[in-house]
Amino acid sequence: MLDIADLAARQLSDRDARTPGTMFAEHFSLSEDEAYAIQAEVCRLREQRGESVVGYKIGCTSTGIQQQLHIDHPVFGRLFDSERWPTGTSLESSQFCGLAIEGELAVRLSRDLSADELTDAEVLAAIESVFPIIELHHLVFRRSERTAEELIANNAIHAGFVFPANSSVEFDIEPATLRIDINDEPVATVSGTELTRTVVDSIRWLSRELHSHGRGLLTGQTILCGSVADLFPISSKCRIVVTTDRFGSVECTIDEETG
Repeated sequence: MLDIADLAARQLSDRDARTPGTMFAEHFSLSEDEAYAIQAEVCRLREQRGESVVGYKIGCTSTGIQQQLHIDHPVFGRLFDSERWPTGTSLESSQFCGLAIEGELAVRLSRDLSADELTDAEVLAAIESVFPIIELHHLVFRRSERTAEELIANNAIHAGFVFPANSSVEFDIEPATLRIDINDEPVATVSGTELTRTVVDSIRWLSRELHSHGRGLLTGQTILCGSVADLFPISSKCRIVVTTDRFGSVECTIDEETG
């Protein structure tokens, strides 16, 4: 039987050392439920030392990302107050292991959600505001083949997010456009209802998944709703900008290590 507490302590130690998931270089069997149990225990340890959960991320929502990561269904991870930065932030590449970014929409919730099934109207009524974010990732897999279990136990490879100055725009389901630029070069553009539809579908999926774990979404939490565009590895100093036609923009700079 797996020692969830021991594995979680090791996971947190590895994360703090910016060498995430070293246990996955070893051969052992792990179910998705056990992977989520490890994620939850790491969360408990982080809260115990003073960090706070501020919401959730949903990953692998698009076919493109699923193909990139060889995962065939969505997953979720936790967001922490210690891993969020305002637009315009400069971050050192040494803060991350295998840095990769996504540009996507996030929402803030205006009410609790805890249900196995939600209608579109119920989801829309729970969204206080919508805004673009840059999600940062530790893009590291230790196993020879990528698995959902490794992804989940590594908190869906989440490493933080950058949020905009204005995060008070009301959400609607009408078509929208999101563009990702790296060093002033467009690398992805998403247009149409797929962008906004992903928000609703992702929150519904997350509510159902958390309900199955005996949890729910809470008023004021931030939810990263999943990228429609690809995941982009970052290997050198650069400026990243995510813009939308209706929901604002956000940017950050990745610098080389200065110390």
